[in-house]
Amino acid sequence: MDESILEDLRGITGYLGAAISNYTGELLVTDTAKVGGSLEEASLTFNDAFRNLHTLGKKLNLGSSDAVEVELDKATVIMLCSGEDSRVHLHAFAIFKKDGSVALAKMELKKILEKAVKQLS
Repeated sequence: MDESILEDLRGITGYLGAAISNYTGELLVTDTAKVGGSLEEASLTFNDAFRNLHTLGKKLNLGSSDAVEVELDKATVIMLCSGEDSRVHLHAFAIFKKDGSVALAKMELKKILEKAVKQLS
């Protein structure tokens, strides 16, 4: 998988960066063109959070999490999961400026995650 899979996110207002990783946090593809620094540590941290939410959801008999949105002072982070029980369990995240088109980004990130799963199936 190469960086071109993230191309459709780049044109969305407020885009700063994105990544797709396996469920352990290992980066499969990343785009950090507008983010200062690497997303490797962020990917591991986001994945830990997602996995903890999967576990918590099961303990509460609520199921696993498909999406998480984190509001920070200067940005919004969108995280999506391909499905904890999916044959190919991937996590994707994108970072947008606070005034970015987050709703559009969620829709596009979902399509990208589906493409990534197909590529790895």
